[in-house]
Amino acid sequence: MKRLLVAGCSYTKYKWPSWSSYVGWFDTGYDIKNLGASGSSNETIMRTVYNSINKWKSSTEKVYIMWSGTNRYEIVHDEVDESLKKDETVTYSRWDPDFNWNTFFGGHYYNDKHEYYVRWFQNERQNDVRMLERILFTQMYLEKYKIEYKMMCYRGHIIMHDKAKMSNGQRALYNKIDWSKFIFYKEFGGLEDFTKDVWSDQYNKADLHPLPRAHYHWVKDVMFKSDIKCPAEEYRKIKEWKI
Repeated sequence: MKRLLVAGCSYTKYKWPSWSSYVGWFDTGYDIKNLGASGSSNETIMRTVYNSINKWKSSTEKVYIMWSGTNRYEIVHDEVDESLKKDETVTYSRWDPDFNWNTFFGGHYYNDKHEYYVRWFQNERQNDVRMLERILFTQMYLEKYKIEYKMMCYRGHIIMHDKAKMSNGQRALYNKIDWSKFIFYKEFGGLEDFTKDVWSDQYNKADLHPLPRAHYHWVKDVMFKSDIKCPAEEYRKIKEWKI
């Protein structure tokens, strides 16, 4: 069976069903592999996608990507050190056997070092450019292997679209991206914008994540614009989901 990859952060793979759980109801006939991981930066998402293509390019036919926040970054160690986890502020770490390193997701595991890094080493405009670079690289890589794909944003504001506010280099980069490959809510909105606007009761304010019903309708109403409804029993489970 042909493989379909989904990639993203916790909006893609979480402790309750996400949009990735429902793609197979509308895009049928695939073995779906969820590459999502909580706290993932866009660097993580990009690498996860191209590395998965390297491993499974003969069987991978389609990819859906939901990009994450521009200010997230990784911390990588060549060895696993369990003592580091005592004070980590990120969601978790994971050993990557393909690159032979341990990745801490979302930022530095010590809060004081994270704050120092954000203050002295992060630049919001640079983050905007890096976002575009990672999108473009991923598009070029997928197109190199003739793999069908669509991209989305977990929040609409993670990508700047106002060309009047861009530098010449940023604008040139922006113009090279194939925006027809993106799925947006309204003009440039993402899953969070859709949830707050249409399914506000399905936005879990305690941990800032949409609940399964919003994820399902994102897939049905935004991604596929489908009139097909899931079985009544399945929808009952989605509606009655409790945290």
